[in-house]
Amino acid sequence: MARVKPSIRPSETYTEPNFVRVYTAAQSEPQTNRLATIEHLSYKPKGDGGRSGWNCSTIVDGEAMSKEDALFIARNYAIEHNVPVIYECHSD
Repeated sequence: MARVKPSIRPSETYTEPNFVRVYTAAQSEPQTNRLATIEHLSYKPKGDGGRSGWNCSTIVDGEAMSKEDALFIARNYAIEHNVPVIYECHSD
């Protein structure tokens, strides 16, 4: 099961080489749902063959849903793809 970590501070950096990031933000119109973006980020160092560096795959892009639904999708994706960490980021 993936560990859920809170949002990092602006002065920090991601320390995990393989993680899912869940970001939700309030919509401009008052509604119960938020806009959610879920991304899978992974880092491949030099020497592993092929290209090195960060790779970002978007799973959900700006869809209206609750924080709980976004985390549910992220957890299931993490389990299915053996991703050990989920970073949670929310904006009001």
